[in-house]
Amino acid sequence: MRRRGVVAVAAAAALGLAACGGPAEEEQASELEWDGESQQYVIEEDVASGAVPLKVWFEEDYLAEAVIAAFKEEFKDEYPDMRIEYELVGKHDAVDKMALAGEAGTGADVFMTFYNEIPNAIDDGTAAPLGEYSDVLQERMSEAFTSVVSVDDQMHAVPVTTESLGLIYNTTLLQELTGSSEPAATWEEIKALAAEYNDPGTNRWTIRMSTMEIYRAYPILSAMGWQVYPDGNVDEPGFDDPALTPALDYYAGLRDIYNVPSADSTWETIEEGFAKGETPYVITGPWSFALFDEGAAANGFEYGVTTLPTVEGGETAGSFAGMHVAAVSGYSEHPAAARVFANFLASDAGAATVYAATGQIPALNADLLAGIEGIEDDPHVAGIVAQSANAELIPQVPEYFWEVGDAMVTDVWDDLSDSAAAQEKAVTTYNELHGI
Repeated sequence: MRRRGVVAVAAAAALGLAACGGPAEEEQASELEWDGESQQYVIEEDVASGAVPLKVWFEEDYLAEAVIAAFKEEFKDEYPDMRIEYELVGKHDAVDKMALAGEAGTGADVFMTFYNEIPNAIDDGTAAPLGEYSDVLQERMSEAFTSVVSVDDQMHAVPVTTESLGLIYNTTLLQELTGSSEPAATWEEIKALAAEYNDPGTNRWTIRMSTMEIYRAYPILSAMGWQVYPDGNVDEPGFDDPALTPALDYYAGLRDIYNVPSADSTWETIEEGFAKGETPYVITGPWSFALFDEGAAANGFEYGVTTLPTVEGGETAGSFAGMHVAAVSGYSEHPAAARVFANFLASDAGAATVYAATGQIPALNADLLAGIEGIEDDPHVAGIVAQSANAELIPQVPEYFWEVGDAMVTDVWDDLSDSAAAQEKAVTTYNELHGI
């Protein structure tokens, strides 16, 4: 995930949606048989016997097959005959597709999506409350994760994985350049190294980063004291905040150390550039680890991951968190089995399977993460987990928020306008689009 699906929903945004939608899913959850000893719902006999399959939607074959195999292994004694079928449906498409397929009786029992889609799913009746599993999950993961998919303490989706941007650094190159492999904590430290290391003539830069997206710019703007959607109100994105003007000034000033037009700050120039081993720092997320692993092996360097740099004397750099979730369809004819499967994705065995298959970080508490095979030995996960603690969950936002924000940061980076003018344009454009 690189961008649009990173934004979460605030619980407040969902409160008005809880009573809408399809079948009586609230009653459905309360009538299921709960096994207090195993902390699981009792799966319906027709599914347990294999007479009918449980249907799930995943985006990737390899993940679906790994999770289904792990689920069958985990429940081989209780439900040896249970069958699970999967269909490939993109996370971005799942909620819209389920709204139609669920009502037609052709949808899945469990589907994967992004947590910014959950309000729409609640509204359509396609994201049912998890019942007893809400208490189970709230003990296993941060309130920041559980609350954004909850209405009145009832979770409507299972947080599965989380992600955030981080500062990735070439430890080998830093040791060579500075005598220390420790990364910079502030932009001022990065500027100091850039004064010696940058060579625009050969396209050599101390840091590479995308400069045409507010998603990528936000850690810098937040370190300067600006907070997006400060009250969680979609009417007030914060573009009119006086703190944004100096924040944009600071952001534009970083052009001095990465003098590349925004249109040229692409995947190839950023992630692939870092993988060559000639760039001390890059700002990106865990989706780039596989490429960096290959580059490190091929070019003889090691790299680390840490929290995003702040501004000297500034605030902690915030970022937008991402989270993939599993939802139980409110139209499912097998609500117990569906909830058992969805909850499995956040169990020890399920989380380990997801991590092993994808490398994505399970949305669990740190003490539980430490027990998952491979994570404790993964030198890169800890940095993303640490930055995730600083990540912000903002309300479900309209698509034009990104368009307006992207234009604003691009205008100041490319010197198309000064910060005050770019900010004023953002306020006007957002209000116009929001009023349509």
